[in-house]
Amino acid sequence: MNLGRYISRSACHFRNSTALIFGEKKFTYGELDLRTNRLAQGLSGLGLKRGDRVAIQSWNRPEIVETEVACYKAGMVRIPINARLSAAEAVEILNNAEVRAFITDGKHGEAILSHSVAMETVSHFICLDAPLEGKVGYEALLASGRDEMPDVEVELNDLAVLTYSSGTTGKLKGIMQSYGNRLAMIRKALMFPDVRLRPGDIFVHVGPITHASGMLLMPVMFTGACNVIVGRFDIQLLLETIQRERANYTMLVPAMIHMILAHPGVRQYDLSSLKGIFYGAAPISPAVVEQAIALFGPILSQGYGMSETTSFVSILTASEHVEALKNCPARLSSCGRPVFDTEVRVVDEEGHDVKTGEMGEIIVRGPDIMQGYYRDPELTAETIRDGWIHSSDMAKVDEAGYIYIVDRKKDMIISGGFNVYPSEVENVLYTHPAVFEACVLAVPDEKWGEAIKAVVVLKPGAEVTAEALIAHCEGALSSFKKPRSVDFVPELPKNPNGKIAKRAIKDFYWAGRERRVN
Repeated sequence: MNLGRYISRSACHFRNSTALIFGEKKFTYGELDLRTNRLAQGLSGLGLKRGDRVAIQSWNRPEIVETEVACYKAGMVRIPINARLSAAEAVEILNNAEVRAFITDGKHGEAILSHSVAMETVSHFICLDAPLEGKVGYEALLASGRDEMPDVEVELNDLAVLTYSSGTTGKLKGIMQSYGNRLAMIRKALMFPDVRLRPGDIFVHVGPITHASGMLLMPVMFTGACNVIVGRFDIQLLLETIQRERANYTMLVPAMIHMILAHPGVRQYDLSSLKGIFYGAAPISPAVVEQAIALFGPILSQGYGMSETTSFVSILTASEHVEALKNCPARLSSCGRPVFDTEVRVVDEEGHDVKTGEMGEIIVRGPDIMQGYYRDPELTAETIRDGWIHSSDMAKVDEAGYIYIVDRKKDMIISGGFNVYPSEVENVLYTHPAVFEACVLAVPDEKWGEAIKAVVVLKPGAEVTAEALIAHCEGALSSFKKPRSVDFVPELPKNPNGKIAKRAIKDFYWAGRERRVN
């Protein structure tokens, strides 16, 4: 079934109820249904058809929600682009995904239009703010569309969303999610034991809705509840929003929880309306979970998943948090147990289930695993084997079936809920004339969970400060990918093949810790 029809159904049931809030703006279900019909018709009027690609890059705002629903209604493929990505990274995605229509705000749009690499396939550049010269305005596009919903049939295996992240070598990988994948994700969210959404409930989105938080937009609208979008992550703004809107649910990454707990005025706000806080996207320490339960009450639940699995595949429920706090504190570092119609195993190199307490790789199978990586059959074959996604996350399982992520088979860093691959940063460091060798890795950080550290060997006679190298990286990468610190060493350890022994370096910075993620 066309997922957009479910939103029209909600509009039929809850036409005058509030569907979406952004600051002072409020949209009823009837208004949202009408605007998304017009956007879908407007895109079709530009000559786009079922299967064509529509990308959007912006900071949080209602039009991101409208674009998602409109693309579903028109059977088009949505490509959400993280607002933090640089113009170079965004253009690479636009070209790789063969995007025909690109929706963006003024700041991102100007940066992309001035970029040296051209957009190869984009034929329609749609401006969310004041239209740039010769470009289409978003509201004008809506005004050109008819009120009726497009009558577009889609199949479960049709491509619905193409979401991008960096590969293990810094190479872009487009994760293909079908309509069936997204529908499976929605079913899971509606079945989640700690988030029982009902008409009128309020769900606050403070993380990027082009990212993990946006996965919950559709489940909220399925039930007649209300999505409240916060434009940026600001502790005071979030707390004020929860208090003002009497919010019931929210999703946070561990770095946000850290910052909320550290906010000196957090107890001055009335947060009693909260019924559930869902966290994920990165590991979290048991001590922080305990502090968060003391502040919010027993309403925390955790999910583990990847873009490749479309949604979470294991959960640690609120009641399990409470039970662990009382009887087994170590279990707070677990990412829970497999849920619903997803199978999760932890296996050795031969694909056999590991014994209790032994380390292996998490593999996943179910109706929500991706179709593959766009235009990359080799990586797809490497990742999906016999129907199982191989996650590269190394974990142990206890006697009760709880999964504990211990390390990563590959060296991805999760900082503040965003994925960063060391080779991306290393490649930029090597462009600095003073750098001879560089190793980038994650180090424990109380605020971000993991912080990006560069360990650098300078060329003989060369001089450069840590601040200068960080600034050098910031000029070429998204801000969240730059190193937070730089250590200078006379040499880096090597393995027998002459390659940098990254594990030995990581072991130095993580000495004394039970696990190699934070």
